[in-house]
Amino acid sequence: MLTLTANGVDTSPVIRGVWLLENILGAPPAPPPPDVPTIEPDIRGAKTIRDQLEKHRASATCRSCHRQIDPPGFALESFDAIGRWRGHYQRGSAVAPVDASGQFGAEKFTDITGFKKALLARRDEFARCLAEKLLIHALGRELDVLDRPAIRQIVEASAADGYHLRTLILLCAESEIFRRK
Repeated sequence: MLTLTANGVDTSPVIRGVWLLENILGAPPAPPPPDVPTIEPDIRGAKTIRDQLEKHRASATCRSCHRQIDPPGFALESFDAIGRWRGHYQRGSAVAPVDASGQFGAEKFTDITGFKKALLARRDEFARCLAEKLLIHALGRELDVLDRPAIRQIVEASAADGYHLRTLILLCAESEIFRRK
């Protein structure tokens, strides 16, 4: 979701976090329970988006989802809506530094470089997600539970070659599910 601010277009760390989990790791967060009403937290005194989300996470219901979503979103906060580097937020005449730190799984990070190291520890998840996306595109359909063994084989075989993109693409093209399309 893009929001218009006084200085142009901005994005939410929550939306960025959800996007990264869905499209890079193939692990979308669960939707909020249907019986949970929209909660408007008291964000008075919050100066940054991190402060606002911290107040929002005071609710146990919100905290359970945001614990997974927020860290990858905050890791990307050093980039604006079109990918330019930013070291601070500017709202009118107020300036606040960007805090791109967090904890992703067991890995703590202070910036995008540290987050990248945490992502590199999850190469298998990334390769699985990429193989799934390649096959969805190649097959022109969503994958189903019967496709999982083939995807597992592709990821395991690509691991032996260091998860090279070329190998992953070839393995998808040579897979049984692609050939029986």
